[in-house]
Amino acid sequence: MEEKRKPAFRYYWILLRPANLGIIILTMGLFMMHASKWNMQNLRWPDALFVLLAVLFTAAAGYVINDILDIEEDIINKPEKRIIAKHISIKSGLVFYGLLLISSLVFGFLTGLSMGLVCALISVLLYFYSSDLKGTTLWGNFLVSLMNGVVVFFSAQGVDEKFNGYFAEYAFLAFLITLAREVVKDIEDLEGDKAKEYETFPILYGPKKSVWLCMGLLTLLNIHIIYLITESKNLYFGIFSTVFVLLPVFYFYYQLLSAQEKAEFTLIQKRLKWLMVSGILSVIFL
Repeated sequence: MEEKRKPAFRYYWILLRPANLGIIILTMGLFMMHASKWNMQNLRWPDALFVLLAVLFTAAAGYVINDILDIEEDIINKPEKRIIAKHISIKSGLVFYGLLLISSLVFGFLTGLSMGLVCALISVLLYFYSSDLKGTTLWGNFLVSLMNGVVVFFSAQGVDEKFNGYFAEYAFLAFLITLAREVVKDIEDLEGDKAKEYETFPILYGPKKSVWLCMGLLTLLNIHIIYLITESKNLYFGIFSTVFVLLPVFYFYYQLLSAQEKAEFTLIQKRLKWLMVSGILSVIFL
């Protein structure tokens, strides 16, 4: 009898959502440097590294447990991309989740008691999201969006003397883009969510109203960016934000209004991730 092949390392890597982790590294790195006025000596080592690793492992653990608890839904929504119970057993996935969770707590408590407790709380909330809140009307979307916004605030943990890092403003920016993207993902996953008897916004109110909700959130984003441009009085920030955030939003209006198929919504939610990157990069000019 042929020996069963062990799962390749690459499947564990895919479970971690490397693109999302890359955005977290970019966000925290930029805001640490911005809050320290781009002075490496103003960073508190090794706390800056520990807080970054704590956030990365906490997020990674959340991604893995989400895939473990979403097996039935993923069979319908993305059968070709499914990893748990296809390339990696549920047992192996749970062991991997446990290792990531322990790592997040270790680095969290190495940073400090408060950071360790925050990591523990977020891990519980992410598990609760995957097991219960994900199928509710917007509550799960709000939770994920808040988590992404909080990442901006974590960046201050590794800075000794903090300058104006625009933490609240960029946390709100991350919240708005993430919430819009989460609603688009719910439109994309409509069939699988129906099979699991979820009550997401697109299921209860339909894709059309969900599209208008996304457009409303993106409009709030543009208003927020205009406020930042006016407040900062920085020409380079204004030019960058206009070209790479304000104007692309109008392109998303068109895409959202014309999208009909699942593949089109998949493309939109992926491109919204790049809008997030553009928004985060704009802090360089402040």
